[in-house]
Amino acid sequence: MINARPAYDAKTAALRNALDNVLLDRLFLQSRSISALEIAEHILAQTARGETDVERLKASAFQVIAERRGKNAA
Repeated sequence: MINARPAYDAKTAALRNALDNVLLDRLFLQSRSISALEIAEHILAQTARGETDVERLKASAFQVIAERRGKNAA
């Protein structure tokens, strides 16, 4: 039997998991101030710096969303 899911290294798996979680979250879906591409670039930059913890990646992305919402509300 062929394994349908390719094996990913820790950084790739963390990036994908964090990105999926953030993009499906209500906070992102209701945000009009940041794009999915910007979130993906932010998470990619964090993983490039060595971050692989999914919860920290998500928290960082949500912080960016909140900051951007705050700037647009002002």
